[in-house]
Amino acid sequence: MSRAGFSLIEALVALMIAAMALASVLELQRQLADGQVRYQRVLTLAALERDAMTLTADLNPEDRPEGEAPLAGGRRLYWEARPVGSPTLNTGSARSGRAFELRLYQLTLVIRDASGQPLGQFTYNRVGWRRLDAPAPYVPPPTPTRPQTQSAPPIPGSSGQPL
Repeated sequence: MSRAGFSLIEALVALMIAAMALASVLELQRQLADGQVRYQRVLTLAALERDAMTLTADLNPEDRPEGEAPLAGGRRLYWEARPVGSPTLNTGSARSGRAFELRLYQLTLVIRDASGQPLGQFTYNRVGWRRLDAPAPYVPPPTPTRPQTQSAPPIPGSSGQPL
């Protein structure tokens, strides 16, 4: 006499297949959640970097080569300026002379969370300036000279010359 239904082995196999399918769905869900957390962190860091650029927009690295400033959420911005190259005088004018010394600086900005852990770091270049005690004499910029053009040698065959 045959009975309709599943045997114990068939039920266990079906349960194993369902468990493997659910495990892969749960792993996919975990990866999506981790991706969302990473995405949110990148967006937050981009906003903090934008804030840091705004806070340092008027910074003169010659006056304040290092310092810190508060950011939103208890975070802090730290910067350090390192000179790149030697100082040079501004072009000035014939009447006022050259009143500033300019130098290029590499600014390194570090954003830290409330506990002091670094969240991000980036660098960019900024010009620093220092007013001179006495203006240096004006030196007019050199007049641009046009390079003399040389006529190119004729291409063989273009002017009736034999090849």
